[in-house]
Amino acid sequence: MAQVGLKDLHYAILEEDTNEGVLYGEIKPLAGAMNATINPTVNTQELYADDQLWESVSALGKIDVEIETADLQLKTRAELTGSEVKDGVLIEKASDKPPHVALGFRSQKSSGKYRYIWLLKGVAQPMAEDYSTKKDNVEHKTPQLKFVFMPRAYDGEWKRTADEGTPEFIGADSWFEKVPGDALEEENGEGIEE
Repeated sequence: MAQVGLKDLHYAILEEDTNEGVLYGEIKPLAGAMNATINPTVNTQELYADDQLWESVSALGKIDVEIETADLQLKTRAELTGSEVKDGVLIEKASDKPPHVALGFRSQKSSGKYRYIWLLKGVAQPMAEDYSTKKDNVEHKTPQLKFVFMPRAYDGEWKRTADEGTPEFIGADSWFEKVPGDALEEENGEGIEE
């Protein structure tokens, strides 16, 4: 079924990603989801022998992700980009270090059911901004955030996707309660000690 909607955009800071497991911070909403674009880069190396293609090997490169929202509060922008808000003023520095984050959302399909997505480890880039004067017709300028996503060190995962209505998938009601894989091995229930 075709995708016809986008809503319930969420993010969480990735606090730890080690051989022992991953740990995420609090899951927070990003209101006003408008667009989400996921564009994986695949690097291909080809080997020729005997005057023909002998072997072709592909590897996943960076995953470019762009999200557009109706609004983005300065506090949220600072948290995603590693900047600071002081006395209500966003302060951006060349030395800002954006944290690794996870992004989750759901997209309605033409059947009325939803596709659920978590992108598991990415870094926000400095935000481009566009301002213009008002004209006869009002033109909305909305914030767009670009991220570079990558596989987690712990398990190599970079994305989880599930379709509502699939008999095996029963996690729709709790999808935004926990980032997949959080707090070490989910099956043994252990957590990372702080």
